[in-house]
Amino acid sequence: MSVNAISLNAPATPSILSRAGEGEIGVTAEAWLELIDREYLREFVSGGGSAVKFVEAGAGQLDEIQARLAALAEQHGLASCRIDASRTKIHMIQDVFFAVSRSLDWPAMAQGFVEALVTKQSYGWPRVGGSVTFQDVAVYNEIDVRLFRRDLNRWLTDDIMRDRSMSQDFRIAMATLSRTRLEPDETDVGVTAPVLEWLRGELRAIGTLRETYITAKITRHNGRAMLRSLCRWLRLCGRKGICVMLDIRQVLRTGTALAEGLRYTPAAVIDAFEVLRQLIDDAETFEGLLVVVLADEALTGLDPKRSLNAYDALKMRVWDDVRATGRDNPLATLVRLHSGAHETIDAS
Repeated sequence: MSVNAISLNAPATPSILSRAGEGEIGVTAEAWLELIDREYLREFVSGGGSAVKFVEAGAGQLDEIQARLAALAEQHGLASCRIDASRTKIHMIQDVFFAVSRSLDWPAMAQGFVEALVTKQSYGWPRVGGSVTFQDVAVYNEIDVRLFRRDLNRWLTDDIMRDRSMSQDFRIAMATLSRTRLEPDETDVGVTAPVLEWLRGELRAIGTLRETYITAKITRHNGRAMLRSLCRWLRLCGRKGICVMLDIRQVLRTGTALAEGLRYTPAAVIDAFEVLRQLIDDAETFEGLLVVVLADEALTGLDPKRSLNAYDALKMRVWDDVRATGRDNPLATLVRLHSGAHETIDAS
């Protein structure tokens, strides 16, 4: 697993060197994206690795990076999600999970998982991509419906309930969603809607899920475990992982620079930095996750309450101890993407 904070300023390889001005050697957004594509998305994250990156750049460049990362993620079979701190309380890890969760089509993932599970056992599926019942599959395969129901429950137990890389409540939720693809329930009285509300942070009372044996709401105490479980589930459903773009510019703003949306107190800023610190330290426990933290120059500014100087535990994890004179390493810790036009230099 890999953890790097990159604020795009200079390259490690001669082929992507560019001149941003006299005395400046930096890396362009295009060059950095090419590097991320080649070194991370193409094989490392797609193969189950995980990385955390920090990108410091201008607003236009950050917008470009988000759009391009989403396209690259889709190209490599990864899901993608954009999270803006002005709308999501990123100082609460459960809210980060809920934001990722709301970007996903859970019924479609369960549908794909069940179809793959059934066909893996050499059974046929009547209508690919379509909702069918136990009876439909049993008739299609000329077997007794009770035998098929028993077999499916056993397969779900083997492939989901015994997968300890996912938390218990999450496993129950996924088994429930998978089973209801063959037992369509009424939205207002069934279990599908409450399970989806639980995953998206919209459930009012945990008692609604009593029938499923899910025991607790998703909070800051189990938020990271849920995110780990989600990453594992994506891969079980055929996705290679997920790229999460986390825009923290709102966290760094104060006073007149503060845009519309959520406001972060100095205490909330520390909590947000702690969430990022925990993601870095837990990187090796995630499967197929790339987190790109997007920030402007305020991240490395002098504000003692909102820059990295406010929280040494995060700063020590992203700040370069050793920096080469006149250039930075885009795979190292903290550099800055130069704004404006760049003249590419091929030093090969």
